[in-house]
Amino acid sequence: MADRIMDGGDILIEVLNNHGVDHMFGSPGSEWPPLWEALSRRKAEGEQAPTYLNCRHEGLAIGAALGYHRGTGKLVAVPLHTNSGALNCATNLRGAMHDFSPLVVLAGESIGYGEMDIDPGPQWLHSLSSIGGPSRLMEDLVKWQSTVRTSHTLADTFHRACQIAQAEPQGPVLVNPPMEIMLEQIGVDQLPVPPGTAAAPQPDVRVLEQVAHLLIEARNPVIFTEAAGKDPASVAYLTELAELLALPVIEPSGADATNISTEHPLHLGYDAEPWRSQADLILLLACPVPWHPPSKRPAPGCKVVDIGVDPDRHLKPYSGFPCDIQVHGQVKPNLQALLEIVRDLKPRNSSSASRIQERESELHQMHRAQRQAALDDALAAQSKFPIEPNYAAHAFNEAVPDDAVVVTELITHRGVFERHRERSQPGLYLRSFGGLGQGLPNALGMKVAHPDRLVVCAIGDGSFFYNPVISCYGMCQEYDMPILTVVFNNHGYASQQGGVERAYPGGFASRDDVRWATSIKPRPEYAKLLEAFGGSGQAVDQPADIIPAIRKGIEAVQSGQPAIVDIALAR
Repeated sequence: MADRIMDGGDILIEVLNNHGVDHMFGSPGSEWPPLWEALSRRKAEGEQAPTYLNCRHEGLAIGAALGYHRGTGKLVAVPLHTNSGALNCATNLRGAMHDFSPLVVLAGESIGYGEMDIDPGPQWLHSLSSIGGPSRLMEDLVKWQSTVRTSHTLADTFHRACQIAQAEPQGPVLVNPPMEIMLEQIGVDQLPVPPGTAAAPQPDVRVLEQVAHLLIEARNPVIFTEAAGKDPASVAYLTELAELLALPVIEPSGADATNISTEHPLHLGYDAEPWRSQADLILLLACPVPWHPPSKRPAPGCKVVDIGVDPDRHLKPYSGFPCDIQVHGQVKPNLQALLEIVRDLKPRNSSSASRIQERESELHQMHRAQRQAALDDALAAQSKFPIEPNYAAHAFNEAVPDDAVVVTELITHRGVFERHRERSQPGLYLRSFGGLGQGLPNALGMKVAHPDRLVVCAIGDGSFFYNPVISCYGMCQEYDMPILTVVFNNHGYASQQGGVERAYPGGFASRDDVRWATSIKPRPEYAKLLEAFGGSGQAVDQPADIIPAIRKGIEAVQSGQPAIVDIALAR
């Protein structure tokens, strides 16, 4: 005999509770009355339920969920409004897929169209429904999708969705629970729960021993990484491994996290050349594109070791990168196991000791030279007008404290920004990617994860236009979650114009005064946008005003106001 009578809303909340989901970011529609009732009842009766945050745009909901996961490591649920809601966040869902972020996305539909006891209204047949429903529309943007066929399989489907989202490689999943099924009251004996004990895949020590010996014996080894530090615990392992063997750490595709402190003497910047052509061993750690194009092969005889959850690059239409040893799995446990092996081998007491020590001295000198060159370039531009991007990035670094959370959505100025922004604390840096429009949502998700920290979004003016700006600042206001936005404003989409000029040097498009689909002029008064949401803004045109303006923006955020600083750049 069933212990309880439950509808789909209560079943969903109970399953999410069992999987440790403590936040939901939603932008749902008229198919979710069971969810509202379940959340309201549990709140009234003091029962456990995830905290629900209302998002006024589907892209905001997915982007904030991604940011929250990156800030906490937790599974997140996202209820959306059927087909239109799912389609409206497709870019952000694609970003979550490529970021390997575990999200349980819920998008329902009607299956009765008023011909059953429950009438959802004529809008479902008229305009909301699509053939195959949201599962069919979104199947290429998630790692798994399912449409619930009966109320008796609701619980297991929600449970499996949570499990599959967190299985390696992690990623978003989608469940379509039709409204009529969610509204049914059914007897429930027992809801599924995660296994009490689940053994994680163990690193292959035999293979990692081989890797350790190759690293010790190599004359010119190098580490390429992009996202090894997504799990903050990996940073300490990577740092110690690099120190033991004097391994230069390069972030050739840009940093998607703090992988090693940029102040560490073995952080050697972002240029894959000449490391690729001179190395005799390349260790890839969560680095899907270590150099470009892939046909630029390493030197003859160079060994390539690839460690990560997706060394096969199954989400990429082309790989082309050579690989001699492939290690599947999370970076952290494999790095930890590799480090333990290297420690036991005592490389600083081996026949390779003098070579390691000599390499260490050379790398430290290179690091100092790189940092000094970056500083010299920035200071040489500090009085130039219009403002040079390298000085703007330097000033940002001077004004924004090291313990702030920084989210970037920069395209043209990403490389300049990374060269000047110091990153030393794990878990406080996120680069938005996978399509424009995700920086502000990701920043708000990080703010939910780190409510007591300053959160700053560094964003290009082109990217800013693709963000759900009004919805994002509305969320800042509604939940008292102020963030600082710093716009690197070059008045257009420079990457588009640059592509034309590279393809047709000296052509008509490069000579024409018209900039096709690239201009953002006249300059909008971005600073006024925040006034509608109780915030403040500043426009900056002189280099000497950048640091004071950013500090004033930080003061506004600390007083509870969202703020924006718009920096006009030369290019």
